[in-house]
Amino acid sequence: MEELELGYNSQLFARAVEALMQLPGVGRKSAQRYMLHLLQRGEMQDRFVQPIADCLTGMQHCPECLGFSDTGVLCPTCADESRTNGQLCVVADVRDQLAIERAGGFNGKYFVLGGLIDPMGGIGPEQLPIAQLLQRVQDGGIEEVILAFSVNMEGDTTTFYLRRKLEDLNVRISVPARGMPFGETLEQTDEITLGQALRQRTSVHEPMGLAVED
Repeated sequence: MEELELGYNSQLFARAVEALMQLPGVGRKSAQRYMLHLLQRGEMQDRFVQPIADCLTGMQHCPECLGFSDTGVLCPTCADESRTNGQLCVVADVRDQLAIERAGGFNGKYFVLGGLIDPMGGIGPEQLPIAQLLQRVQDGGIEEVILAFSVNMEGDTTTFYLRRKLEDLNVRISVPARGMPFGETLEQTDEITLGQALRQRTSVHEPMGLAVED
């Protein structure tokens, strides 16, 4: 075990630091600083540690969009009756959904795939809830499916595959306008660019008699 900057070795402290380092953007020094802060301020433990533990054990996937929700209920977006049921935005994960919400301008519903097709990474279509997505569209009420993925090889591959699967379901299929740099994730894209890309989205399959609802 690498000796800590504290001047002593502690297996418990080291494991906690290593765990925090799994979070995006958290290095060793930051992780050590966070843990020391929690240890030195005992009252922080109940206010910080317990809510996180409750979240990790108490949240589940929303039965409708497969995002996250409290146990036994729809997520706030799916439960919001003011949102447009006829538009379904398909995203790779919840971070992309949050990015679109921050950008504003979209008032439909979501479906979270939980990943993208990545043959090189060993992720094929059968490992994603594509059958559940198709069933939701087939159940009726969906007029437009927006495939909103990051602009990279995996995103393009997933868009191509889903487009082929959705074309026979009598829905408009659209994608965000090409305004985002290749390789940039939706989360990394600034809100103005992402919002414009969604508002100026391009139809790649449009059945007769359907109109975009903005």
